[in-house]
Amino acid sequence: MTLEELRARFPSLAADRRLLRNDVYAILLAGIVAGDLAPGERLKDAELTEALRVSRTPVREAMSRLSQVGLIHTAPNRYTLVAPMDRAETGSVIGVLGLLLPAAIRRSLDDLDVDTELELTVIAERLERESAFSPIDALQRTTSAFLDGILDRVLAETIETLLPRFIRYVALSEVGAAAASRDRVLALTRALAASDESAIEVMEQMLRDLAATLMPSVGGAG
Repeated sequence: MTLEELRARFPSLAADRRLLRNDVYAILLAGIVAGDLAPGERLKDAELTEALRVSRTPVREAMSRLSQVGLIHTAPNRYTLVAPMDRAETGSVIGVLGLLLPAAIRRSLDDLDVDTELELTVIAERLERESAFSPIDALQRTTSAFLDGILDRVLAETIETLLPRFIRYVALSEVGAAAASRDRVLALTRALAASDESAIEVMEQMLRDLAATLMPSVGGAG
């Protein structure tokens, strides 16, 4: 996908020359997670600034943030590339999330405010009603809404750093799509909205299914 085509997917953002770094980050993140910006693809500041109609500053800030969450690799004055989906690294990410996400749900279910519960309910109802609404997109929105609503910001920010690589793997792999099925994501979102402890088991099972597909390769690589 060209940068012009990527920009066309976000007309309300790309038409505004005052885009902030968060908007540039959101566009590039969406492109990487969806595979439109493929692993190994070279990203050039000049092309991005022209395509997104912004200055270099928000582009570079967004690229720095993408580097911090492991979605791009940069060699100063040489190249910036979309990071590959390394199976061993992905296995490590899912292993850590297997510890942190269920713990976050367990500790925070009773702390979610009305606004967060309403947002989760809206996501669930849309997923149930709209066949075109991707369960991967719903999973991303659900986890983001949940993390925004919990009180332990250190835990939330740690998980948020790992989530982009997790979501990309789920979105771009067949096993990921199976683990994050529509029914399972709907069950997770409904349970979180209702502060139901079944959300813990749903999340644990999703992460176990993903880990099981990655562990043989991780072990063999060692």
